Amino acid sequence: MYNDLLLNRIAAQTENDEQIQDLIDEIEELDSLLSPEAQELIRGLRPHIVTDDVYEDIDEKASFGDRMADKIAALAGSWRFIIIFVAVMAIWIAVNGSMGAEAFDPFPFILLNLTLSTVAALQAPVILMAANRQSAKDRAVAQNDYQVNLKNEVEIADLHRKMDNLADALTVQTKMVNVLVEARRKELNATVRLIESARAEHSQAIGR
Repeated sequence: MYNDLLLNRIAAQTENDEQIQDLIDEIEELDSLLSPEAQELIRGLRPHIVTDDVYEDIDEKASFGDRMADKIAALAGSWRFIIIFVAVMAIWIAVNGSMGAEAFDPFPFILLNLTLSTVAALQAPVILMAANRQSAKDRAVAQNDYQVNLKNEVEIADLHRKMDNLADALTVQTKMVNVLVEARRKELNATVRLIESARAEHSQAIGR
């Protein structure tokens, strides 16, 4: 069954997503999840899979710039970047300091300051781009979690309704069984009385 659902999702991804969203919107407007309208929506939502790998979907739609922003932000927020950056600065300063007047960037290292300013100016918007993408991923994950929780809620409400119906049916059946048992008991008592009456009449006939 789940294989069929997965194939159905792959074949009509966009259409299914729109249908699921429409069903969820309608369920949100309901006052009771046990109403007949809710049951109809539950039957429509049940065949669909609402769980989704949000990160994979977003990464598939990401542009080259988005992927580069993620990689640069991941690198810039690591100890490896800090160690490499400090090492490069130390080498730069040591080389230019030892070369004296022949240095390509003599003290006070104006070219180094310009390079650091340029890196900082470019790094900040790239990190913001990565942060915005992460925020979008978090919102998508939260929305997917909400859909999953909502489907679980309506399924649980439907299970409660079915359990209540089964309990009511069991109560009715128990009452019917009790009535049948009582009727059978009365029938047996009446049969026993008839047998005893017949025996008494037979005994009286023999005594005469």
